[in-house]
Amino acid sequence: MSKPKRLGFTLVELLVVIAIIGVLIALLLPAVQQAREAARRMSCSNNFKQLGLAFHNYHDTYQTFPTYVLRAGDPAVSHWQSYSGLTSILPFIEQNNLREQIRSSSNNFFLSNENNAVHPRHRLTRIDAFVCPSDGDFPDTNFKGNTNYAMSAGSNLGWDVSVDQQNGAFRRDQATNFASMTDGTSNTIMLGEILKGNNSSSSYKYDQVVVRGQSWSGSFLSTSQGAITQATVDGYGSTCASNNSSLSVVPGREWIRGVNYMAVFTTLAPPNWKYPACQACSVCGASDSRGVFPARSRHPGGAMHGLCDGSVSFIAETTDYTTYHAIGSRSGGETVTLP
Repeated sequence: MSKPKRLGFTLVELLVVIAIIGVLIALLLPAVQQAREAARRMSCSNNFKQLGLAFHNYHDTYQTFPTYVLRAGDPAVSHWQSYSGLTSILPFIEQNNLREQIRSSSNNFFLSNENNAVHPRHRLTRIDAFVCPSDGDFPDTNFKGNTNYAMSAGSNLGWDVSVDQQNGAFRRDQATNFASMTDGTSNTIMLGEILKGNNSSSSYKYDQVVVRGQSWSGSFLSTSQGAITQATVDGYGSTCASNNSSLSVVPGREWIRGVNYMAVFTTLAPPNWKYPACQACSVCGASDSRGVFPARSRHPGGAMHGLCDGSVSFIAETTDYTTYHAIGSRSGGETVTLP
């Protein structure tokens, strides 16, 4: 009698098929992840274009750019109680109603001591144009008004340096305009990416915190002569990384706040700097202090930047320090161009 035909797989054959499927999935998964990241990066780039256009429209309306802190209505109000310059462009990103609600609910359009600089209306107001899909949300759901996009204060220590040293596209104490950008709008950074904080002082993640309490010695401004060198910046970062006992864990938490790493960054250190952001003040709850606040992103190899001409550029984390300092300044007279 003939043997009956076998109707199934042997165990060896089944294992071989499973192994082949596993290899195919392993080969396919990176491609899927790359495709998703490419889509997120395109969305991020579109956000930069939208915000760049909004600042241009603001300039067309008022013949100037906003300062990166707004204290309109009461000059006695402290800078750390300010609104950010991002609040100024709300009408130009179809958020005029929100701007009017914020202004009317706080009377003169500034944060007051009575509410400890925590404005109730912004905390749950997410604006998609302010967030990069490659980064996650801020862990505290009481704060949904996050941002991944910050205004460039330039290649200086920032915050309370003198007005003449505030060399970025945006200044704290005085407005800028296109006429003041003598280096050329296509060679001057307007906006850059930052990452949201992890909201946990017990979980140190260098790219999601600000180390507090490290003083800076030397020049506060980088010039074409190289007043602040790579060695100086890296030395400061190394010291901060080894002394991280005091951390601010709230970067990117509030687009409405006009302080460093909420809506402002500096170009002293390159994108995705290997050291944490760092500031001189040890007791400041907000990052209203001199320091180094580099651009950061989840995009491999660098970070997206918006330029003052409205274009968007991906700047590599390996970009030369001198070049990055130069394109961070609006009027340094440097001859370098965007890499």
